[in-house]
Amino acid sequence: MVRPFEFQNAFSLVTHTGYAADDLRSLLRGIQRVPGSSIFYHVHHSLFRRHFTTGEFMNDFARWVLLSVGEEALGERLSAVDPWQCLAIRTARDRLVDAIEGYLGSTEYGIRVPPGKRFYFTAARTFIAPTGRSARDLREFAAGVRGCGPDAIFHHFVIAPTRLGRRDNDFSVWLEGELSESALADELSRLTPYDQDLYRLRDRIAEIVERRLA
Repeated sequence: MVRPFEFQNAFSLVTHTGYAADDLRSLLRGIQRVPGSSIFYHVHHSLFRRHFTTGEFMNDFARWVLLSVGEEALGERLSAVDPWQCLAIRTARDRLVDAIEGYLGSTEYGIRVPPGKRFYFTAARTFIAPTGRSARDLREFAAGVRGCGPDAIFHHFVIAPTRLGRRDNDFSVWLEGELSESALADELSRLTPYDQDLYRLRDRIAEIVERRLA
């Protein structure tokens, strides 16, 4: 008997951690000390908050270093920290630390930004709620994806896999485990939310499933 796929939304309550940075060294200390939920928020959740943009994905640390501090070289290093390769928050933290430490070792001075441009470390407490949509076969699944908002795509492609420490998104896991659609599951697993906005990702998922139905 097929276990239905339950589409879920993710809602986040953003809180301040008490840490802030006005130069690269204080940014480094903050990254080393803040809870993992803050690293997740600034690396992964920035995707959801910018789902309507079409530019290259950039985490919050890279964006601040580039736009507020004006350190283009370090901004590029931080942008190169690929969220898709950092499913464990510890991995993302370590790579960010390595990038900043390596850069600080090659520079003799640091720029301090005014109070209005400080980086404030925040974190997000996430709540999951059902959308009321479910699917028991491919046709229902395609319709369910089409009806999803970006928050649901973000949950099933980013939040849930990261929490469980796995690369496969919820959709691929269900398609393979419940419908034995291994090829379809594999095709969806190759999609990444970090090189396209969440609306386009939703449409791409639906198109792939609809092509399978045809």
